[in-house]
Amino acid sequence: MEAIEDEAQSNFEFIVGESMLSIGKLSMQRPISDYAKIQKLWGNLIRGHKIQLLNKALRNKKYLNVGCGSNIDKRFINLDFNWRPGIDLCWDITSGMPIQDNSLTGIYTEHCLEHISYLDCLKTLSNFFKLLKSQGTLRIVVPDAELYLNLYVKGKDNKNLRFPYGQPAYELSDTQETPMMVVNSIFRGHGHEFVYDYHTLHQMLAKQGFVNIKKESFRCGRDTNLLVDSQLRACESLYVEASVP
Repeated sequence: MEAIEDEAQSNFEFIVGESMLSIGKLSMQRPISDYAKIQKLWGNLIRGHKIQLLNKALRNKKYLNVGCGSNIDKRFINLDFNWRPGIDLCWDITSGMPIQDNSLTGIYTEHCLEHISYLDCLKTLSNFFKLLKSQGTLRIVVPDAELYLNLYVKGKDNKNLRFPYGQPAYELSDTQETPMMVVNSIFRGHGHEFVYDYHTLHQMLAKQGFVNIKKESFRCGRDTNLLVDSQLRACESLYVEASVP
């Protein structure tokens, strides 16, 4: 085990050394792992690598945070496609997850599933089902496509309506962002591949065998350990929970 860890450290030091010239001026007061270029390089090196399976968090923790980004919680196994300090697993979820089946009490994922295709999301939900113990809970948070579409339609007759981040939901002058541009930013922007409403997620979850599927709200749900929703995203989010029989 030590030999594997030493090899990983040597690889990291090599990459850091090769990259110093492109990073710019370094500060002695700032950890090198805080630099975005170092995080990207390290992520590219270890993403999907089995050396990460040596992490004791994978064996000792019963909650998984998928696509955690900067919302890192030490109570969870923190998994993300990109690496940053605090990430336990740098992994592509469309390739499955290296966690033992029937080993988790809860899975949380916030603004992640919309970044993969519909078919990949179906496979990922199937994997979530396998990872959870009986009575385990899955909490999904995604942008609410229905919310945006409803505001787009209603905005044509109500100039007081605004989208979640303040953009007017009615037509403006030719020099301003139109409501359709706002809708497109949710459907096609930010690396999104498929966005959801409650009906679609309910159908997908039921197809994988989940039960007790329910629409929830910000920081409200059946397992308090999973209520780690980001305040910043509350205005536009759809919250859905489901359980394994």
